[in-house]
Amino acid sequence: MQSDRYDVAVIGRGMIGAAAGRHLAEAGHRTAVIGPGEPPDRRRSQGPFCSHPDEGRITRIAARTQTWADVAAASIGRYADIASRSGISFHEPCGFIAGYPDAPAWVTRAAKYGSDARLVDAEWVRETTGISITNGLGLVAEGAPAGYINPRRLVAAQTRLAELGGADVIDAAVTGVRRHDGGFALDGSFGSVIADRLLVATGAFGSDLFEWELDVERRARTTVMARLADDGRIPCLILDQPPDDRVHEIYWVPPVEYPDGSVRIKIGGNRKDTILLEPHELTEWFHGDGDPVEIDSLTENLFALLPDAPLGDIVTAPCVITGTPTGAPYIGWVDDGVAVAIAGNGSAAKSSDELGRLGATLFSDAGWDSAIDPASFAPQLL
Repeated sequence: MQSDRYDVAVIGRGMIGAAAGRHLAEAGHRTAVIGPGEPPDRRRSQGPFCSHPDEGRITRIAARTQTWADVAAASIGRYADIASRSGISFHEPCGFIAGYPDAPAWVTRAAKYGSDARLVDAEWVRETTGISITNGLGLVAEGAPAGYINPRRLVAAQTRLAELGGADVIDAAVTGVRRHDGGFALDGSFGSVIADRLLVATGAFGSDLFEWELDVERRARTTVMARLADDGRIPCLILDQPPDDRVHEIYWVPPVEYPDGSVRIKIGGNRKDTILLEPHELTEWFHGDGDPVEIDSLTENLFALLPDAPLGDIVTAPCVITGTPTGAPYIGWVDDGVAVAIAGNGSAAKSSDELGRLGATLFSDAGWDSAIDPASFAPQLL
């Protein structure tokens, strides 16, 4: 049974929203976590949609900035507890490789947390993993706990723990927000929910719910998933300057089983001439198959980097990254009684538990408790 009134309502039940809902509930707040699950058929749904409809997201401590390494390490350190208490496993520590000009700095950032991240050469990578990298960049290899997480299962685990902590989880979209009786009324197919304060974690969606507007970009992305049996050799990968340079950076998650029973490796990347979407264009984008240029480039990169792999048929899917000018998420207050934990910049999945926790601390009497300067996450409004 729903409460008459909540201390905090979290709008958005994705990776950050579900984590925030758990931390709020476990801290003793009367919490509602409101958001729809993934639509069963994205081509017929009007949204909102999850950012990447998939089974794997890269997790690692080695990162391009110290802030990302900090929030990743904090989240990874809680994976085992989340899995144990929820009864839902979601983490596969299969290892990780990165190829970047500043590779030594990646190692230094990870070493702060006892990671085994180390510099390797292209010959070692080829012999150990079958990946052929010839661009001459510095290469970093990181072992367990680096690997991948299943985003759907992590959201399910966080949701279960939020409910066990006393939160009410409402599987529906918020369609309207209005000030009411010193707080807020949230409207949707569920009726109305009243809350004293709000935490908005809606990703690329929800801009029509409020008068304020965040300074974010909704960056269209495409993923290519090729059938490939898992031989246990291929780690997760992030690579700057890939062979086909129509994308300037690629990532992949090694072969994972999808709901249709197929086992596929997923590759994505950042197209040089990024396609930016307005809020009203999101639904049409998610109804399609992605960008043909990106599909062709990603496919070429997959074959070039795994020249000996028996890659099979290919399927594609659209996704969206919510980006900020700072390259960091927004976590902070944007209006009286309204805070946000939003905009992962394509790097938030592995760190979602800590990002959600930081969002939850905004509602705590103790306040911000991270060594990271909160100004690093300060929301910017248009």
